[in-house]
Amino acid sequence: MKRYASVRFGDALDQHERESATRTLRSVGATATSWKTAAGRTYAGLELDDMADPGVVRERVASARLDVPPLRVFRIRPLHGHLPARLGDALGGAGRPSGVVDVMIDDDAFVVEFDTRTPPSLIIALIDIELAAAPGRTIEPLVPLDDATLAAFAGDVLGIADLDADRIIETHTAAWLERTAR
Repeated sequence: MKRYASVRFGDALDQHERESATRTLRSVGATATSWKTAAGRTYAGLELDDMADPGVVRERVASARLDVPPLRVFRIRPLHGHLPARLGDALGGAGRPSGVVDVMIDDDAFVVEFDTRTPPSLIIALIDIELAAAPGRTIEPLVPLDDATLAAFAGDVLGIADLDADRIIETHTAAWLERTAR
């Protein structure tokens, strides 16, 4: 069974720093599957091998935040270009969802970090409510969502409570691509 994690560095890593971090992570059984930078931070999605110990990984990247399961991180950009303060308040203010870890401004977007206590569909619903006066937004996941999270998210949006990862098209497409590549 694949295990996923995320790591967040408190600054924007350059190419050399990413390569160094990749080597360090690989030495303890963690493979970086993606790298993204936003709001002055660098995020990496990780896949942990069977023998990887999250405690050891955490020790080796002590200057970063490690989350197992992965932190969910969305960059939300309103299409009209204006960042309403009420959206930042809804996501990160006193009444924010319990799983929200941090909310930052990144140029013309908000970056919201949240853990498994808050479903992605709740974050999307809050965004859409706060942007109702000027609807439209793009949402970019900065850390990849695993199949189970995607299935739960799609199930919430589609109103299908028992949607599982086997019904996600990307899962079937990846298997098909592997078979046809031989």
